[in-house]
Amino acid sequence: MNHLVIGFGLILVAAVSGGAFGLQYRTMRRYTVDNAALLSLFFATIVVPLIAINILLPGWFGVIKAAGFKANLLVFVLGFGWGLGATTYSYSFSILGMALAASVLKGLSIAVGSGIPLFRHWHEVPLSARLVTLCGIVMLLVGAGIAGKAGILREREAKPEDEERPAKPIASCVIKCSGKIFWIGLFVCLLSGVLSACANLGYEYAAPLEKLAQGIGNVDLWATLIRWMPMYWGGISALLVFQGGNMLRRGTWRNYFAPGSGRDFAISSSMGLVHFMAQIPYGIGAFYLGTLGTTVGWGANIGMALIVAASLGFITGEWKGVSKKATNTLCTSIGVLLVAIIVLAYANTLA
Repeated sequence: MNHLVIGFGLILVAAVSGGAFGLQYRTMRRYTVDNAALLSLFFATIVVPLIAINILLPGWFGVIKAAGFKANLLVFVLGFGWGLGATTYSYSFSILGMALAASVLKGLSIAVGSGIPLFRHWHEVPLSARLVTLCGIVMLLVGAGIAGKAGILREREAKPEDEERPAKPIASCVIKCSGKIFWIGLFVCLLSGVLSACANLGYEYAAPLEKLAQGIGNVDLWATLIRWMPMYWGGISALLVFQGGNMLRRGTWRNYFAPGSGRDFAISSSMGLVHFMAQIPYGIGAFYLGTLGTTVGWGANIGMALIVAASLGFITGEWKGVSKKATNTLCTSIGVLLVAIIVLAYANTLA
């Protein structure tokens, strides 16, 4: 029970950080979404992790080399998928808004990210744990579907003149959610949900690196840090290719050097630390949860982050003026996802 409480406590810390990450896009003055996302994730995947791992896990690079090319390549590729998911999330957020984008994306991410680790450990847990976990995952899919319905209701309520009014530049991150652009945003959000699950899959398949780190005398908890490194390198590579390429084509890389951009730089770099704090506590929390850590832990992490993000969406006025039916539908989706997370937590006690 102590391990369960500690595990979920750490995952809650990760969830609060993850849920607040998208808030930066609403505060940018000079930066585009590409500028903000690339800078914050550069700090989250390169700067902060290198400082942390050199302090907490001596000899970590030797572990990377000892693991071999194939083991690192798989985690790197999954990290690349996660990075691409971060790119598409930036755009779905700017179109759909924080509450809806987070609900749809995170619901699908839970289903994929929890389902695959479950089947990997299928024969390592009792039948009761497997069945209860599957029920929880199905409920997560239902919750994601209800969230999509809430978005459709809000789209139908959009004013006709909104369809004809040109969208503001993406740099302002103003939400425009009507007509064709809504459906494009929803498709991108679904794709991003699948790709974002690669973060958990990369962590799952990097288990051999953790065992090697433990084998050279490192503390078990800090050994979990090594799992993230190849995935971080894959993630930042994807961001450099796609978002860096966009900035080169559009010339928006100059925003980094524009007068008055110091404020945006400070916010984005700080959010890099926030993003880092959304993953490292998760990894340690999953360690405490045991065999089903990456199944139950991932569901709990993303579900809690969804609550934070949806709450911020309401606070920032994204759903102001929307009908009670639409907002109640979104709240229902969150409720279903929460019940699903509780079911997954119960499954963990059966393992």
